[in-house]
Amino acid sequence: MGIRATLQKYFKGDPILWGVIAVLAAISLLAVYSATGSLAYRMQGGNTYYYMVKHLGFLFVGMLLMLWVHQMNYRVFARYATVALWVSLGLLAVTLLTGMSLNQASRWLTVPGIGLSFQPSEVAKIALVIYIARTLARHQDEQLGAKEAFRPIMFYVGLVCALIFTENFSTAFLIGFTSLVLMFIGRVPFKYLFGTGVVVVMLVGLLIWASPYLPGLHRAETWKARVERFLNDDDQVSEGSYQSRQAQMAVATGGFFGKGPGNSKQRNFLPHPYSDFIFAIIVEEWGLFGAFVVVMCYMVFLYRVGVVVRGSLRTFPAFLAIGLSYLLLFQAFFNMGVAVGIFPVTGQPLPLVSMGGTSILFTCISMGAILAVSRNNMEEAQRLKEKGGVENI
Repeated sequence: MGIRATLQKYFKGDPILWGVIAVLAAISLLAVYSATGSLAYRMQGGNTYYYMVKHLGFLFVGMLLMLWVHQMNYRVFARYATVALWVSLGLLAVTLLTGMSLNQASRWLTVPGIGLSFQPSEVAKIALVIYIARTLARHQDEQLGAKEAFRPIMFYVGLVCALIFTENFSTAFLIGFTSLVLMFIGRVPFKYLFGTGVVVVMLVGLLIWASPYLPGLHRAETWKARVERFLNDDDQVSEGSYQSRQAQMAVATGGFFGKGPGNSKQRNFLPHPYSDFIFAIIVEEWGLFGAFVVVMCYMVFLYRVGVVVRGSLRTFPAFLAIGLSYLLLFQAFFNMGVAVGIFPVTGQPLPLVSMGGTSILFTCISMGAILAVSRNNMEEAQRLKEKGGVENI
């Protein structure tokens, strides 16, 4: 069996999507090794490969998960959507009450017995998108659109965002924004979405204003400080905006082709250069060319998902692919926007590039689900071609 036949046997679905994933994984290994080399030398007794090898392990496990998920029939996702959402809500509630605190935020849950920590918000993101896709698919009406889907969807969107909001505002915003976009694509009346957006903005503003009197909003001061630093970039706040300034210095000194792999200077000054600000390190070392390659990878990924959606014969897999891809793409552009100074600091990792076990594993699961839709589309198209007819949808 030749190499091509072997790849086609195990890596099914859109081959260009697989290619983009492979390129992003390769970029990730190079960037993480460069961003963590100095840190590993100091913290791991001179072993500069320590964090890169650890990251490689997560990528390997993530790819195995992707291979497993992409072999599934997409109907399995719809069948267990509500159960997965209930489980994720329970995990979010437990995390809020007893979760492990990191950077003054309770976002992590540790599995008893094995000591493995993960972020339940990553589980909730995927479960919610699957639920929204299934609900929209069930409520498509030629005259009314998905009007009847609005209330059940917003009930769960509100629950998920409320449980995440106090500890991780940026993730709650990302989930809420993606959900509204997906509902708009799913033909939910715009007036419902616009009204919801206005109410949410007013409610969040009121909560932040009243945060000194609400003990559960201890991170509101951090949110306000980040926005103030972003809007008032002057000498008075230079110390507070240290992260953004260091990232912008990395980007500004990258030039067209960068300083070369392993030659980053700002990695020694940037907090979390391997996760939140990894795009800044890529630009510093690979320049505008490297930034273009990364951005194009995500744009090609979005385009190919559009091809997958157009090839879907049913509404659920189309909505599923759209929702998961938008979730990843919005997160990617938030991360890159923070690095170049377009957005305030959010703490969102760059999908499939930043170092981080939870992010890598659940990103791979999301991509595996998209590839599952692609694989099923190809198999259904082949069956229809063999039958010589069009299946009743």
